[in-house]
Amino acid sequence: MIKDLFQLAGDRQPQLIQGTILYVISSLFAAMLYFFLYLILVELFEDSINPQKVIKLFVGIGLSLVLQGLFLYWANFLTYITSYRMIGDLRLRLGNHIRKLPMGFFTSKQVGDLNNLVSDDMTKIEGVPSWVYPKIVSAIATSAFIAAFLFLIDWRLTLATLAGVPIATLIYVNSQKLLKTLSEVQKCSTVEANSRMIEYIQGMGVLKAFNQTGSRFKKLEKALDNYKQANLNLVTQLVTPAIVFAGVLELGFVAILTVGTYMLFGGELTVPTFLLFLVLGLRFYAPLFALFDFSAMTRMMEAALVRVTKVLNMSPLPEPTQNRQLEFFDIQFKNVSFSYENTPVLQDINFQVPERSVTALVGSSGSGKTTITNLIARFWDVDTGEVLIGGVNIKDLKTEELLSSLSIVFQDVYLFNDTILNNIKFGKPDATFEQAIAAAKAAQCHEFILELPEGYDTPIVEGGATLSGGEKQRIAIARAILKDAPIVILDEATASVDPENEILIQKAINSLVESKTLILIAHRLSTITKADQILVIDNGKVVEHGKHDELITNPEGLYSKLWDSRQQARSWKVSDRQLSVERV
Repeated sequence: MIKDLFQLAGDRQPQLIQGTILYVISSLFAAMLYFFLYLILVELFEDSINPQKVIKLFVGIGLSLVLQGLFLYWANFLTYITSYRMIGDLRLRLGNHIRKLPMGFFTSKQVGDLNNLVSDDMTKIEGVPSWVYPKIVSAIATSAFIAAFLFLIDWRLTLATLAGVPIATLIYVNSQKLLKTLSEVQKCSTVEANSRMIEYIQGMGVLKAFNQTGSRFKKLEKALDNYKQANLNLVTQLVTPAIVFAGVLELGFVAILTVGTYMLFGGELTVPTFLLFLVLGLRFYAPLFALFDFSAMTRMMEAALVRVTKVLNMSPLPEPTQNRQLEFFDIQFKNVSFSYENTPVLQDINFQVPERSVTALVGSSGSGKTTITNLIARFWDVDTGEVLIGGVNIKDLKTEELLSSLSIVFQDVYLFNDTILNNIKFGKPDATFEQAIAAAKAAQCHEFILELPEGYDTPIVEGGATLSGGEKQRIAIARAILKDAPIVILDEATASVDPENEILIQKAINSLVESKTLILIAHRLSTITKADQILVIDNGKVVEHGKHDELITNPEGLYSKLWDSRQQARSWKVSDRQLSVERV
């Protein structure tokens, strides 16, 4: 744990070492109190007491207390400042590293896992360098100085004092193996419980609709039960080792009484020395008792640190050393293949999107359409081939340069827990209020925003749950309009809205894509009949491409079959039997 802590400190290792030295010095002065106490006891048992000597000894105790306090304050101040700065650096480093990881990292993680990583794990790590580590250093140093001082007084009684330490050390080491296992199980159960709780809250509408709330949602009930059991095991299964550890250490006190009494009656030990060992014996064991309690925290910190370190060791998408500026905004896929977790998704894809043109991607679900748009944004890197923008491989572009050239409107719009104005300005925080209003008007959402209680300052709950799907889509389009990027990607912006909102969104899209390079994923083929080109994707391959009028003339082509299926779907109605049931 100490090794991990110093690795974690990085450039702040000197301050942490300095704080450790100060704690050791503070513990030295704490032990010196007992040295002066011993001298006072010796003086009190003399035939005649020297008042001046006793006063000097009391002054020595006072100075020791003052110096102990000063060095302890200095050590605490330095360690606390260093620790919280160190953890702050780690939080920023973790956050900065996570944003550079490919999207596969996020899709492979449960929401509760990520939540635990950036909150609970960091909290557990935070407590160790700022509080537990100083206590451990002070405990070990204090006991070591007391043992050294006692050894100078009488080595025989010192050996008696230390009699239980070797056995207690073996018990401590063996208990750490059990503690490590229990801590890992507890961490896994925490992640699972967190994930199921988030799933329960986010899926409340579905759970209510199917009457699966409360204990009926078995996944949550099981996760919480496992979490409870893991925490109980962490406490109960360590009770026996803790009691045995404390009992073995206290055998040393029994040894002090036994050996000390024998030596006292044999005339080999003075009463002050015996009393000193009785007092310091208890003081020697007290910090060691605390070490067992601290070990639970250090193991939990270790389990959390392993998870954080594992993420930090993940390879981010490589960044070029020199940035290149884009002058043109055509897009080209050259022999692109991509697999996700060894599952082929795209196979030898080749196509070109001319600058300031409209290209539609169509195909059945799972054919690879969204993967293509994700590769353009470099959410993942291709396995083979190249993705080029303006003739430049996107791997040769800094992430900021690439993403500043893209505006993306996802099918599942996410709005942040902030005002409508700040959500619109999300891609361009320095935009003026007038510019935001102009974007909102172009996105056909200005009117409904003004009808809200606080207009543009109306707060939106997390995810935009208080707005309809069409309203969220239009705000997302306003956000993209305000960003004014040369390349626009639309992931079926009208897939789940009513006809009235669809017309408004189509108007908003027309405002968004003027003089832009547009790539859109379409399920409603009627919305792409005027596209400059249509790419038909099937099983990760481009099987057809051309304009709507060209593709529709091939009755054996996939696009023609999709078009016919959509036309039949538009004419769908409830069967006569169902209608008769309604009439009844």
